[in-house]
This record gives sequence, C-alpha cells and structure tokens, in this order.
Amino acid sequence: MPKKVTRQQRDAVLHMLAQGQDRDTIAANVGVTPGQVSAISAHVTMGTYTLPGSEAHPQDIAPVAEPAQRTENLLRMLQTLEGTQAREDSVTPIHLGSDVENGDEVFWNPSAHTGAANPHVLILGESGFGKTYTIASLAAELTHQNIASIVFDYGQGFSPATLPPEFVAATNPIELHASRDGVNVNPLQIFPSDLHGPVNVAQRIADTFACVYKRIGVQQHAIVRQAVLDVMADANISPDAPESWEADLPMFNAVQAKLRAYADDPTNAHARSAASAASHISTVFVFNTFRARGQRLAWSELLRSGNRVIIIQLKGLEHSLERAVTEFLLWNLIGYIEALGPGPLRCFIILDEAHRLSFNPGSPVEKLLREGRKFGLGLILASQQPEDFGSVAFANTATKIVFQVGDERSAISRQLHRKVRKHHSFGEIYDVITKLPRGSAYVVTENVGRVVRITKFEDRVVHWSRARGR
Repeated sequence: MPKKVTRQQRDAVLHMLAQGQDRDTIAANVGVTPGQVSAISAHVTMGTYTLPGSEAHPQDIAPVAEPAQRTENLLRMLQTLEGTQAREDSVTPIHLGSDVENGDEVFWNPSAHTGAANPHVLILGESGFGKTYTIASLAAELTHQNIASIVFDYGQGFSPATLPPEFVAATNPIELHASRDGVNVNPLQIFPSDLHGPVNVAQRIADTFACVYKRIGVQQHAIVRQAVLDVMADANISPDAPESWEADLPMFNAVQAKLRAYADDPTNAHARSAASAASHISTVFVFNTFRARGQRLAWSELLRSGNRVIIIQLKGLEHSLERAVTEFLLWNLIGYIEALGPGPLRCFIILDEAHRLSFNPGSPVEKLLREGRKFGLGLILASQQPEDFGSVAFANTATKIVFQVGDERSAISRQLHRKVRKHHSFGEIYDVITKLPRGSAYVVTENVGRVVRITKFEDRVVHWSRARGR
C-alpha cells in the first residue's frame, strides 16, 4: 500500500486543487498517488476538508466545516475548478432555423432556469437529410457560448477532415483516437459518489458487461462482480476500509486474469461460469483500449476551456467493444462530474448512432437522461430509426428534431403526438415527417411542433461575426 498522506501533503493537494490543477499533475508535484488526490477531492465534496480560496494559505485550511460552510466550500470549488461562475445565466437561446409556415425564428433553449424540463435533444432522421449537419451546428453554437461538447464518433463522421472548415475554425476541435491509441482511463476507479467503494465499482462493471454482451447470464454476472472485488482485495482495497480506497488501483486486465484463474481452478465450483464470462468479455482485453500508456483523458482539462469540441474516435473497434468503451468512459465522466456536485451547464455529450448504446435502467445514458441536468450535463442523441431509442429517451428529451424518416409502424408519429396534441393531429405529423425535404425538420420545443428550415452553417458564422462586432 502507498504511504499515508501527511498533513503537509494534504494541504498542498488542497491548495493545488483550488488552483484548478488536475490530479496527475498534483500527484507528481506533491509526491502522492493519483488515487490519494481523488480521495482528498472527495472529502472536499463531502465537506470534511475546506478548499482554500485564492487568497488563502495551506495552513489556514479548516479540517471540518459546518453544513452551511460546506455548501459555500463546494460552490467555491466548482467556480475554481471549472471557471463556470454564472455560466448558465449567460446561455442564450440557440437558433435552430425559421418556421416554414410563418417565418418565425425557432430556438432551442438548453438553460434549466427557463423552466424547460431538461436540456436534452433527440435528433432522428434518415441519412443525407441533415442530421449530422445539425449536430455539428449545435455543437458550434454551444462552443460560441463557451460550453464544451464531447462527441463519441463511431464512423469518423465528426472527423475535422470531413467537417466544414467553418466548423473547425469555430470549435477548435480536439480529436482523441481511442480506438487506435487507447485511453489512460481505468474502469476500476472509485469515485466519491461510490459510497461502498469497490462494491459499487464491481456492480457497475458487471452491469456494463451484461448490457453489452447479451449472453452473460446471472451466474456470469455474479462471477464478474466477484472477480472485480477479488482483484481489488489483492491490491489491499477493501469495502470495509474506506482509507484503503486511496491505494493505487490494479490494472483493468487483472479482471480477465482473475476470471481465468477461477476457470483453471478445478476446486472452484464456479469454474465453468468464470470460463464463460471470460470468453464473452475477452474482446475488451484483446484490444487493450484501457491502458496506462493510452491517450490522456483528463476531464478537468478538457472542460476547463468551454469553447472546444472534444471528439473521441472509436472507429475500428469491434461493434460490442465500441459500446463497452463508450459506456465505461461515460461512467468515468459521470463520476468526475458528480464529484463536483450540482452546478451550472458544463458540457453536452453527443451520441450519434444511438443503436450502439443501452437505454436500460442502470445504464449511463439512462442516468444522464434522468439526472444529467442536475450536474450540468446535457445530451444530444441521434439515430436513424425510432427503434434505436428507448422510451426513456423520448420521455426525457424536451427538444426533438425529426428529419425525413420512414415511420411504417407510426412509432415516431405517436410519440410526437403525445407532446403536441393541441397543435397537430397524429395524421398530420405522420404526413409531415415522412415527406420532409432535405434541410427541414419537424421540431418540438416547449410542446409545440413546427416544420423548421434549419439555418445554414455559413449564416451562423455571419451572425457570430456581427454579434462580436456589437
């Protein structure tokens, strides 16, 4: 186990957290492990330690805070680490286009304080009718308002090389090739919100594998969960000893090694289940996407400057692995954001080709749809077929943008009609969405449906230039 953190080291960590430094930089400078930095950050969130203000010195830190002071400390941490003071108040409605019928401008307002149910957007439409173009436009609009977007790209549709040069100039995208270079994220990470430490981690990993690999049954699920707990125990990380959660984490591929050890043990009553589970999830470890020498993925640094689009390239991975990597990365981002606590709008996560993901209860997408707004996270979900979305997606996206789409079973028309019952009949909606011209969409905002001609990217650039000139 790593050495215990001294009082001087703890104070130095707190001081660097207040300056907005990431955990790896802090660990290297102070002489502690990244896990110990995360643990100290968690205590700040819980109010055990106080984050110093910019004018404070390490020796001024109070070890315990009263409840009212804890709230103040947390708000100060959010402002210091993210630089998002009153950011949500500065978010203005984003222009989508003009109403085809009367020429009125139509907007999407992601700000929670406007009374919208949530900031999430669902985009649906056949290939070639404007879906990807609109996603890029929304990302650029968000960037213009200093809100970052994180794009999970499965087909390089969002590669800077394939997008309009105006988009690249407006968003200054960062491209991370997770499929080629891997990422230095460890799915075994314990987050401050994991009240039971390694038990939460084990359940999360087993649930994710079960969602991705449909042949994993109850027994395989249980043995994967136990393998994670045993791997943690081998690293002296125990559910009953929260102080041990600061220890360095084992490598993720240790889970596969543990399952194989179970399978090779003739005395293990669960050897067959372990062998089956190891076989099902082997692809994750063959590609070795989660590795220490992979591309560095520090959410604090990526989100600190809001005027960026972060593109995580996943093309080249096996289909089920794309989904597994996406879900583990989403869990990692959720853990980071939850450690910061409730706050203003921080970023949007863009998930195209939604058929690759799970909307089941307990999945990261389902959690983001239900709870993302509270932590300042928005979702933009896009796909070609209505079957790609679960009912939770239709129910928890306040804004819907539907391009021309086949609706043989009338599934989309029925869902939209429930939202705009007073404005268009079921038949009218069906006729509209199955015959929309390229570049036009049926847009539902604030329970009102309109046919909207989406504003072209070059017109947005002109508008931004004029806004800067005022």
